[in-house]
Amino acid sequence: MFVCRVALLFGLTALSAVPVAYAADEAACPRAGTLGVSRTVEIDTTGGPGFGMDNYKAYDFLQDKEVILTFDDGPQKYTTEAVLKALGDECVKATFFSIGKMALGYPEIIREVAKAGHTVGTHTWSHKSIAKLKTFDEGKDEIERGVSAVHRAVGGPVAPFFRFPTLADTPEAVAYLGKRNIAMFSTDIDSFDFKPQTADHLVKSLMQKIDKRGKGILLMHDIHKTTAKAVPMILAQLKAKGYKIVHMTAKAPLTTVAEYDQAIEKEAKGLPQVGAERPVSSIVKTIDGPAPAPESASNSGEPEGLPAPPTPEAPTTTGAAAPAAGAATPAAQASPPLPAFPTTPSEPPSNPAPGKQSAVEPMKSIAEPSSPPSPNGPVVTATGSLPAAGTAAASPTHTAAVHLQSETPSPVKTVSAAEAQETATANAAPAAPMMPVETGPEQPKKSISQRVKEAWEYWFGQ
Repeated sequence: MFVCRVALLFGLTALSAVPVAYAADEAACPRAGTLGVSRTVEIDTTGGPGFGMDNYKAYDFLQDKEVILTFDDGPQKYTTEAVLKALGDECVKATFFSIGKMALGYPEIIREVAKAGHTVGTHTWSHKSIAKLKTFDEGKDEIERGVSAVHRAVGGPVAPFFRFPTLADTPEAVAYLGKRNIAMFSTDIDSFDFKPQTADHLVKSLMQKIDKRGKGILLMHDIHKTTAKAVPMILAQLKAKGYKIVHMTAKAPLTTVAEYDQAIEKEAKGLPQVGAERPVSSIVKTIDGPAPAPESASNSGEPEGLPAPPTPEAPTTTGAAAPAAGAATPAAQASPPLPAFPTTPSEPPSNPAPGKQSAVEPMKSIAEPSSPPSPNGPVVTATGSLPAAGTAAASPTHTAAVHLQSETPSPVKTVSAAEAQETATANAAPAAPMMPVETGPEQPKKSISQRVKEAWEYWFGQ
């Protein structure tokens, strides 16, 4: 009996040491001293243009030292939240290619991604490699179910941006996306963060690739613990080396297909639309016994194994403007602790595991879009400095179809910050009602012996 009590005691102690709540950093951006966003581009997806030199060589719109951050396969509890916090701390925006099943599994997280101003694209329904499916009808189902599921989970418009699982396309899939006016994204720099490695090793190897290439679209995965740990260090390295962040947005939102909207409703399982949610406290009320404390109140300690935040530096020249008079400095703003990470279960071997984007050699074929690009071209810079004319010549193409596209104007366009904000506001879903969060004073960390003693006295008395 004594042994059972001791085992129970240690189990409860271990659980009590893991914070379960996550609080987003609500400090306003832009802020002085952060990496920020140097340039925002608006992409015209008419005809389904392709981006990323690993597969599609028609449109290379980045200048030297410009980097685009992209994350695949999420959302995932803890890891996506940690990535969001790291990006928010540096006032950086990224593009998230979400899997339909994952989005419906964690709708509250993908809605936080969209609410934070990041771009949400799609990455199929279940991460099946479309190139390995027996028929394209199966591939079409994967694409469209993913589109409808992510749209349903976000509760509002998403970008017509798509990334093939394992980066492997097919001529039929490329042609179909062209008809749907959905842009395809490969990568310029693959982090290979799905491979077993430490966060320090991931940062070192990725920065070596970035320094060698000088610019590019980065491919990472927000479902991996190592990546979540590495992102703050990657951002610190990018800032220290003078790299600039480019944020991609879409000229028009993605439209869904009614047939697939209906097909995924059973998977949504009664998920309320944005703005229709009710706080749990308004539905369930404790009328007898002690009421549970808010989750945020128990999140008093920082989980072990996470990187320390970068040391604040003096304000440098970035794409972010200085804060208004009276605004708090980064050092004066308290940052909430990052969430702990549970053990992630392994993927079933039947389907390609999410995160293994480069496990299959990318296919080099690409079909010509059925509808021509718009006269203004697919990409427009929304904020920041407009690249000098002639400084970024289109890279050599590898097919005749891409060659035809390369003769059209660039799909990227630069617009003012006010126009970008107006477009984002028009396309944004209504904000979900915020639940009241009670925060208590931060408690000092207790030793294991103190926690054991308190738990023992709680359960068995003094």
